[in-house]
Amino acid sequence: MISAAECLEQLGVVDSLELVAPHWESSQAEFPEDGLSFLRREVWLQNRALCGFGSEYDQRFQRVADEIEKNEAFRRLVWHMYWRVFRSPVPAQLANSWPEIAMLGDDAGLPGLLVALSWAPLLLEYHRQLGLPEEATLETLRQVQVFCEINYRRAFGGRPGIFPGQLSWLKSYLKNPYIRIGRFEYCLQPASDSLLMYRHRSSGQVIALCEPGMQFTAAGFRLGSPEEYEQEPDSWVSTLEFPPGAVCGNPILPQGYALRKTLTLPLNQWEQVFSRGDDCLLMHIPAGGRMTPECCGESLKRARDFFRKYFPQRNIRAVTCGSWIFNPDLEEIMPKGANLTAFQRELYLYPVASGPWDGLWFIFLKNGKPDATFPRETDLQRRILAFIESGRRWRSGGMVILLEDIEHFGTQFYRNNFPEI
Repeated sequence: MISAAECLEQLGVVDSLELVAPHWESSQAEFPEDGLSFLRREVWLQNRALCGFGSEYDQRFQRVADEIEKNEAFRRLVWHMYWRVFRSPVPAQLANSWPEIAMLGDDAGLPGLLVALSWAPLLLEYHRQLGLPEEATLETLRQVQVFCEINYRRAFGGRPGIFPGQLSWLKSYLKNPYIRIGRFEYCLQPASDSLLMYRHRSSGQVIALCEPGMQFTAAGFRLGSPEEYEQEPDSWVSTLEFPPGAVCGNPILPQGYALRKTLTLPLNQWEQVFSRGDDCLLMHIPAGGRMTPECCGESLKRARDFFRKYFPQRNIRAVTCGSWIFNPDLEEIMPKGANLTAFQRELYLYPVASGPWDGLWFIFLKNGKPDATFPRETDLQRRILAFIESGRRWRSGGMVILLEDIEHFGTQFYRNNFPEI
C-alpha cells in the first residue's frame, strides 16, 4: 500500500496532504484490488441515466475512467474519496478544496462526478428497504445533476463536475428518509428547532415562544457568536416558565423576530403543537429557481401526503428549514412581488443563530466577507451586495409550517390570523 504522501506526489498535488491524509489507512485497507466497480462503463452508464444525465458526457466519462484505472495512485485517491463519502463509519467529509488532477484539464471535476453517480444504487437499495416507490427515488437522484449543472458548472466556466462538499452531502440521504418531492427535498427526523408552538383551541391561531436562555439583539434577532453580542449593549435573554395552568415566555412574530416582552398563555385555551424533538420534515431547497407560490405550495402538499402515506407510524408535526432564503430582511431587499418573499409570507419565520456571511455561498459560490471578486451577474446578487455594502448585517432565518396548516397555503395564514398581544 502506498502512503497518502506518495500518492499525492505521483499525482502532482503534494500541497493537499493535510486534506487527504485523514482516514487514509482505513480506506486503503478496503481498497478493491480488482478495480473500482463504479468506473466500469456498464455501471456508470446505468448510474448516470438514473441520475438524469443524457449521453453528453459519455466520451469524457470514459476517458477519465480509463485514466484512473491505468494509474494506481489515481485509483487509490478516487477510492479514498468514495470511501470517505459512502463507507466511513465516522464523519469524513471532503472539503471543497479537495485536489483536482491537472492532467485531466477541463475534465478535472469528473472523478468526483463519477463517485457521485455511484450514489444511485445505494439510494435505490435504501429506498427499497424503506418501501418507497421508485419514482420518488428517481426524483431524488436528480440532485447530482443539480449539483453539477447549476452549481459546479456555474462556478467553473461551464466545465462539469461536483463540489466535494456537495458530494459528501449525498451520504445524508442514506441515513434518514430524505426525498425530493417537486420543488423541495424533505428529510424525516426529530426537530431541533429552538421554539415551542401553541395553537388556540377554538380559533386555530398559532403563537411561537422562544426556548429559554437564548440571547437576542434588541431587534429580536440572533447572532452567530458570543463575541458579536459584545457589540449589542441592549441584547437580552429569553425566559420560559410554566406557572400552574399556563406557559409564559417571549413570543416570536411570524415575520421572523422575537419580542422582549413576555406573554402568558392559559393552557386551557392554548395547546402545545410543536417543539424540539417532535418528528418533522426538514426541508432542503435545491438550486434551480422555480420558487413560484404554485410550485412551493404543490411541493408542500405532496410532501405532507407522501410522508403520511409511507410513514403512518410517525407523528409528523411540521415542515421546518433554516436558510438565507428565510432572512426577514429579504422583504426589504427584494422587489415587490418577488417569489422568495411571497413564500416567506406563507410561513412562520423565526430567528436562528447565524454569522454575518452565512448562506452567501449558495448565492455567490464564494465564502467569507463579500469583496470585489463576488459576482454581480444577477439581480439577486446585486441587491444583496448593495444591502451588505450599505452597512446592514446579513443573516439567515428559520421557518416552520405545521402540517395541518399546509391546507391554508396561499392565505398568509400565520400573519393574517396572528392574535393581538
